[in-house]
Amino acid sequence: MANPASSAPENLESGNPANAQATPPPTQRPTVDLTALTDRDDFLLELGEALGGQASVNPVDSIDTAIGQLAGTKRGQMLVIDARATSDVRADVRRATEQAPNAVVIVFAETDAEKQIASAVKGTSVFAVLTIPIERPKTAAVLDAAIADAASRSAGGSGPGTGTERSSATGTVTLDAFRPAMSDPAKEPQELEPDGRKWGLWAGVGAAVVALAAGGAWYFSHGKTEPVTHAAAQASGTVATHVVAATPKAAVVPQPIVDTSIVAGRVDDLLEKARRAMRDRRFTAPTGDNALVFYRSALAADPKSGEAQDGLRRVGDVCISRFHDAMSGAHYNTAAVALATLKLADPSDPHLGAFQLQLSTAQITQALGAGHANHAAALLRQAQQAGAVPAAQLATWHAELARVQQKDKVQSLAKLVRDRIRAGELTSPADDSAQNYLSQLRTAAPSASATEQAASALTAAFFSKAQQDALAGDTAAESRWLAAARANGASAAELAQFQRQIASAQAASAHQKIEHLVSLVRARLSSGELTSPAGDSAADYLQQLEGSRPTGSAAAAAAQDRRALAAKLIGRARMEMRSHETAQAHADLASAARWGASAAAVAAVRRLDVSAPAEPQRAGPDLRMLAAELKRIHYAAPQYPNQALDDRIGGSVIVQFVVNPQGRTTDLKVIQSTPQGVFDRAAMDAIAEWRYRPAKYDGRPVAVPVRTLIRFVLPN
Repeated sequence: MANPASSAPENLESGNPANAQATPPPTQRPTVDLTALTDRDDFLLELGEALGGQASVNPVDSIDTAIGQLAGTKRGQMLVIDARATSDVRADVRRATEQAPNAVVIVFAETDAEKQIASAVKGTSVFAVLTIPIERPKTAAVLDAAIADAASRSAGGSGPGTGTERSSATGTVTLDAFRPAMSDPAKEPQELEPDGRKWGLWAGVGAAVVALAAGGAWYFSHGKTEPVTHAAAQASGTVATHVVAATPKAAVVPQPIVDTSIVAGRVDDLLEKARRAMRDRRFTAPTGDNALVFYRSALAADPKSGEAQDGLRRVGDVCISRFHDAMSGAHYNTAAVALATLKLADPSDPHLGAFQLQLSTAQITQALGAGHANHAAALLRQAQQAGAVPAAQLATWHAELARVQQKDKVQSLAKLVRDRIRAGELTSPADDSAQNYLSQLRTAAPSASATEQAASALTAAFFSKAQQDALAGDTAAESRWLAAARANGASAAELAQFQRQIASAQAASAHQKIEHLVSLVRARLSSGELTSPAGDSAADYLQQLEGSRPTGSAAAAAAQDRRALAAKLIGRARMEMRSHETAQAHADLASAARWGASAAAVAAVRRLDVSAPAEPQRAGPDLRMLAAELKRIHYAAPQYPNQALDDRIGGSVIVQFVVNPQGRTTDLKVIQSTPQGVFDRAAMDAIAEWRYRPAKYDGRPVAVPVRTLIRFVLPN
């Protein structure tokens, strides 16, 4: 924390470098080094002005360079991070605090990104998050406390709040340095001891640090960045003309901070210092070493000093010029500082009332025009308390403020409705749902277009939920959402349109399901999976298909598949009878009858049962001989299953099938497999691709039953 005897390395008020002060002696050098991670020259300029020479600034372009500088000195260290210069501000903060734990870290973020950045660094040891563009009075107060913290750490403390005391620089400091400005600065010229180390001073510094720490704790727990107090500014001898405690519910106007320091000394010495400061154009800065301080101190020591009174009027003229320049450039914060300084330098100046009215008018008009209702309200309260604005103008502003506040409220509620709809929180939780905020919006602005749009969006969301549940078959949930839509104002036409859309969607879904089942039935018929495996056979899918009540072409396809399944079951049963697998044959015949096979076809196969009384048989082909003579003309090698390869499993499969008169393989059936189920699909897929030269009997192609063994042997 700089004391009133400290001065900046460069005179920021002087327009001529030749008038700048010489480098201060060692006792006046900044006690803290500040490393600034930024790539913006304008930011560095604003930061330097806010610091007022209390710290030397070292700009860097990377966190690695910053950490290297922080670790390279034992002086007090501060790190300022411009959030625009880093892609991951939280990671940079963590690295800095881990590798340079004694450094005080402050983050600057653009106003519209302030909350996002504050959330990102929540839980870290960041001292404060401040806004860009820099609000000089507020920023200066925070920087004062941060500098004090950094200096205390370098003096032997291990972190903020250690309470390590620091010696003040040479120079005499009075208690007035820690009090708000008085209308008559000569009333209480009480002095401290020359060494400036009274407990009152350190109590002020301690109060500043504690207040700023409390502000930081409140900030990170509430996500706000309101100033908690200006105690930090008081501790440095620069205080607001009116201190306002912050509240999370009401905006406050950061008050301009001016130098109220009073230094002790002989009147002639003080006047000489004042004359020198005027020559050097150090009218009001740096803190504790400017013409304003010295003339006010001389007047406090000798209230009848004409030179001090005249000097203060000349400083007032400088403030008037600064006020006009700032107003013409719309730099209202600078104008406010100039006006507050003028009040301190020359409280009887006749321009004060007009200037206050001009400034209040410009600030409130700007805030209202930009739609900043909270800021406008705070400015309006300030103007009303100052009594410088006519009642008619106040009434006009109050009316405009009410309009802006109503607009803000409507926009805020409408945004909450949209946010809750996106989050799916339509009706719950009851006090934080889209439905709740829409109710508030209807009360606040029943006829606003934003209200109509929000209501329409919520109704659409209710219908969307109802459609999802309808397609999922949850009729109870569908009814609840439709009831909510009706309560929200959905018309009969909208409800009828919804029912039509649901019917169309359900029909489309049913059609897709039927088409899928048709394709599954035909795929299983082609692969010979007629009745097994359970749940994945042609018979299973055909049963589901018929349960879906197909119409039109789908019904025709189902009828065709019934006939095909029955025919294939008859064919397979015939093979099984001839192979003496009578139990399986009778099961297939029962299934064939279930799927429409004629009684005659079933009876014909039953007569092949060797356990039944033999019937006169006509001579027929020797199927065993024909099977032995079959010649395969196309071969597809079985694909070794990946899982079996991974598990290092080998095995074999015995497959029974029929080579039909066209030489194709049909009615495939696994007779035996080892291990069971591992290689079945691979074997059947391969055999389905095989082709044979058709076997002939009496010159005509005939179907021949075949059994084959396929072995699966692991490669070496």
